[in-house]
Amino acid sequence: MSVSETTHLLQPSLEAECVFNGDWVPASGQVIGVIEPATGEPMMRCAMADAADVAVACRSAALAQPAWAAMGPRERAQVFRKAAECAEQAFDELALYVARETGGALFKGAHEVREAIVLLHQAAGMLSEPHGVVLPSAAGRLSYARRQPHGVVGVISPFNFPLVLSMRSVAPALAAGNAVVLKPDPQTPVSGGFLIARLFEAAGLPKGLLHVLPGGGASG
Repeated sequence: MSVSETTHLLQPSLEAECVFNGDWVPASGQVIGVIEPATGEPMMRCAMADAADVAVACRSAALAQPAWAAMGPRERAQVFRKAAECAEQAFDELALYVARETGGALFKGAHEVREAIVLLHQAAGMLSEPHGVVLPSAAGRLSYARRQPHGVVGVISPFNFPLVLSMRSVAPALAAGNAVVLKPDPQTPVSGGFLIARLFEAAGLPKGLLHVLPGGGASG
C-alpha cells in the first residue's frame, strides 16, 4: 500500500521531503528512508534537519510567539477545536498510518488518534481556566502568581507512542501562549510530527508558531 493510498492529509508534505515551519520547506540535512516495521518496506523519505535548521526555527518561532500570546483566548481555543475536528474527520486514515509507521496493531493507532483528540480539547479548555492563583500571605497583603508563556518550547518525542507523546506536550505549550519547535524521532516523523503539523495547519494556526524538524542528536 502506498502512502498516497493511506492518507490524503499528509501526501503533499511527504512527497516534498520537507520540514515544517508553517510552510513545507526543504531541509538542509540528509534525506533518509522511513521503514514500515511490519514489512521492512519503505513508507516514505524524510528530510532530516540539522543544527542550523533548528537555529533558524527557534528565531522564527520567537518572532511569531508574542502575537499569538496576545491573541484572545477564545480565538486561540478555536484553533484547537478545529484541529480536533480535522482529526475526527480523518480518523480512520490517521489511525492506519500511525499503526503502520509504529509497527502496532490498528487498535493501537486508533487509541493514539482518540487520545490526541482528547488532548486537543483539553488544550482548548485550558484557555477558559484561571491563569493565576492567589497565594497565602500575611494580613493586609495580597500575593498572587500569574502564569506566563516561556516563549519558545522545545519538544523531543520518542517512537513508541509518537502521536500521544508529542501532542501531550505540543498542545498545552501552544495553549499557554508559547511557540513550539518539535523534533520527532526519525523512525516516526509523521506520527510524531508531520501529522500534528498538518492538523494545526488545517486548523489555521498562525505560521511560525509550530516547527517540525525530524533529526538526530545534533538537531536535538
